[in-house]
Amino acid sequence: MYKRILVPLDGSELAERILPHVTAIAKATGAKVLLLRATDPRHGSIAAEAATEARKWLEADQAQAARYLEGVAKRLKDAGVPTKLEVLLGEPAVEILTAAEKENVDLIAVMSHGVTGLSHFDTGSVAQKVLKGATRPVLLVRAFRTLLKHLDEQEVWSIKA
Repeated sequence: MYKRILVPLDGSELAERILPHVTAIAKATGAKVLLLRATDPRHGSIAAEAATEARKWLEADQAQAARYLEGVAKRLKDAGVPTKLEVLLGEPAVEILTAAEKENVDLIAVMSHGVTGLSHFDTGSVAQKVLKGATRPVLLVRAFRTLLKHLDEQEVWSIKA
């Protein structure tokens, strides 16, 4: 069922909490994992720097992102999961959704920061934008879910809507 799984990472330990889920799915289905890191040129101090300095900053940021993904890819490969990596320049949610279509992935696996859950759907998080804009199945694993909450029938229906 799953042959290609896209896993966007932002370099944080929190984002990497998706990896055990992805590893289990990939091993069970024989899927290949595409690790993606999108670096956004609008963040940081680029706007205040000269063009040459901005280009150096972008190149350094992309090189660091590639080194990071290579380390993650090595861990997955050591676990027996075939892995490919890609570093893209642009707004993360847009790059994730574009890569999902371009690579014809069967699943996008992403970690939510989970502070607000899905109740604040339009607040702008990358995970929420991906979930909202994806035309592919999305595995969204919530972080910081320490307390189980019993939902009443009204809350269940509002989540489904």
